[in-house]
Amino acid sequence: MSYGRDRGCGWRAWLMATLALVVMSGCTSIPVEHLPKADGLPLVGAAGVMPEPEYRIRPGDDLDIKFFYTPELSDAAKVRPDGYITLQLVDDVLAAGRTARELDDELTAKYAAHVKTPVLSVIVRSFKGFQAYVGGEVAVPQVVPLDGGLSVLQAIYRVGGTLPSSRLQTVILIRKGDDGRPVPYHLDLSDEAIAQGRPDMRVALMPSDVIYVPRSPIANANRWVQQYITDLVLFKGVQLGFSMDYVRQRD
Repeated sequence: MSYGRDRGCGWRAWLMATLALVVMSGCTSIPVEHLPKADGLPLVGAAGVMPEPEYRIRPGDDLDIKFFYTPELSDAAKVRPDGYITLQLVDDVLAAGRTARELDDELTAKYAAHVKTPVLSVIVRSFKGFQAYVGGEVAVPQVVPLDGGLSVLQAIYRVGGTLPSSRLQTVILIRKGDDGRPVPYHLDLSDEAIAQGRPDMRVALMPSDVIYVPRSPIANANRWVQQYITDLVLFKGVQLGFSMDYVRQRD
């Protein structure tokens, strides 16, 4: 079986959740320097690096459904915007939000009503969800594919580097936590930190991470939400397809 991200609430919901998170203390200002440090996050090139989470199928992915003993049922399908695929005999099946293993189990159960002991494999032929977003004071804010081990610093270089107005001492990395909530981290990617070989420069990107390089000087996280996140959602229309709960507060 292959590895098969859910469409979830979409990029807008993720950023709205982030907005709620960074203003978690009511209307008070939260200096970026007070966000959790990136200490302990997986590093590129380090022994025992945490593996990427199992891929969850999302709209736009191309799937191959291979039947070993009944090849006439083998099919190729693109996941529709509503998250479904259409296959012979079983019609519409929800694919988005499931791993390839989970979809394999679902299809095996459905085809058991039509085929004696179906043996099949779900292959995700093209992935749309292994990507992260780099924005803020960088040359070309954009989505970047995660092809192999990519660090936060490498991703910033990939989008053309930073602008003179950037404040690399307070780069923000937003990542989905174990409880499904967005968790912000403070990274120091200044020249001094890099010269010292600090681990921040080697933090490994994970699917759907957001890197934000703030303007210098940065006032607080609230202003970041107001001036950047709103523009990103409403005017740039960035979409990544996170599976995130709408977070109103973080306790």
